[in-house]
Amino acid sequence: MSVVAIIPVKPFSEGKSRLSKALSHKKRMVLNRTMFLHVLNIALSTKSIEEVIVVSRDPHALDIAEEAGAHAILEEIKSNLNQALDIARKAAKSLNATTILVLPSDLAKINSEDINILLQSIAKHSPSVVIAPDKRLLGTNALLLEPLDAIPFSFGEGSFKKHQEDAGRAGCEISIVKRPNLTFDVDEPNDLFFMENGK
Repeated sequence: MSVVAIIPVKPFSEGKSRLSKALSHKKRMVLNRTMFLHVLNIALSTKSIEEVIVVSRDPHALDIAEEAGAHAILEEIKSNLNQALDIARKAAKSLNATTILVLPSDLAKINSEDINILLQSIAKHSPSVVIAPDKRLLGTNALLLEPLDAIPFSFGEGSFKKHQEDAGRAGCEISIVKRPNLTFDVDEPNDLFFMENGK
């Protein structure tokens, strides 16, 4: 098994607009960069991951990725998240990946153990889709595919259900992984409190 992690990143100046009432624009930029660095460093330091791909429209994020040892892919200006991930999937295929793990850049508490649990959830003898949902059980906070083209990407509102439906239609074995570090992402002002207080 050859695992490639894919981290999609919005420009630091654009992410987390829903936090605008709690944080200034500058502080949101710092937060976005800090969370991205955390996810990137965890992915790069996890031994079970062979390569890391960062896809973004932000040249600064791509510079950080390359300096850290990841592959950097410039996202097309008009592409959406799923289109950007398709580009990254093609790059992973060129790296001879058998398995891809999509990790959003706002998983502020993720660690290597979380990633290893996801990998251990892969089915042994059939196509496999492993999904870590968000805390509302609506979105997808991590998506593991083996083979790497097992299903299309359907990130966005309702993606947790959509990814399960796509996996079922494709005949994949589906595993759902619910871990506190994976269900937690930073989208609302209350999330900042829990992030800062380690709960």
